Amino acid sequence: MPKPAARWIRTASARTSVMSSKPMRKWGGAWGSTLKVCEFRSILGVTFFKRRQQEDSAMKTTTKAALGALLMTSAGAANAVVPLVDVDVTAGYWDADASGTLQSGGDPIDVENDLGYDSEGHNNFSIRFAHPVPVIPNLRLRYNDIEHKGTGSVNTTFEGNSYGRDVKSRADLTHYDYTAFYTAPIPVVTLDLGLNVKHFDGEVTLKEQGGNTDTVEVDEFLPMGHVRADVDLPLTGLGAGAELNYISYDGDSATDVEGYISYNADPVYIQGGYRQFDVDVDASGDLNVDTELSGPFVRLGVGF
Repeated sequence: MPKPAARWIRTASARTSVMSSKPMRKWGGAWGSTLKVCEFRSILGVTFFKRRQQEDSAMKTTTKAALGALLMTSAGAANAVVPLVDVDVTAGYWDADASGTLQSGGDPIDVENDLGYDSEGHNNFSIRFAHPVPVIPNLRLRYNDIEHKGTGSVNTTFEGNSYGRDVKSRADLTHYDYTAFYTAPIPVVTLDLGLNVKHFDGEVTLKEQGGNTDTVEVDEFLPMGHVRADVDLPLTGLGAGAELNYISYDGDSATDVEGYISYNADPVYIQGGYRQFDVDVDASGDLNVDTELSGPFVRLGVGF
């Protein structure tokens, strides 16, 4: 190793220097032999150290060359693949009415009549990757910001606590959509088939005036079948489409469906339509969410 070798050389060199400073006539016999051995070992140490330096330098050069080749290969592969990928980015606004019930241990609480929920505006953003490689699925990621608030009056039990006064509540059903899909090679219609997973990351909160406050987290994954179809009218920029995500299993069910018309002024396009989202699931703890959100939406997109 370089550091031990260097220490050995410095020690040997120091000894040699001290010995050489004395008159040679005093270092005959065994002492002369010792001096020669030290000088010989010093030469060997320097040679060994230089050889290790050369080997380390060669190793670093080889490593840098291999890393450079790897980076060049990766860059070449990315440069070859990325131009074949179509990317769409969208931002949307959904004006949705809420209906249905929330329940946690007591009687169902009506979100309209008991909690005073009305229509709310919700934002959503998505990015979609599509490519021509048959084996690898296309991907779409979407963020749905869904939250309703209201003030009402309930007379029931929620999370083990009794409520009998005016309450303020918030139902946060914000979730992420992860969609992997394949595009069927059929004429006229663009047909996507795949799997959608909804990841809910929200909560339901009830706050009684001068009384109880309870919050239940909604942290659930829902796998759903995914179907989407689009059709364009040639030379007009106009088109229409629909999307369905659906699951029903072991008492839980969810349906997310939308239909829209679109206008495309490449690379920008706009969509307007109607979306309905029904969910009936047993979420965290004893919470049951059985609600429907529905209303018109508008979406602006850019394709690359």
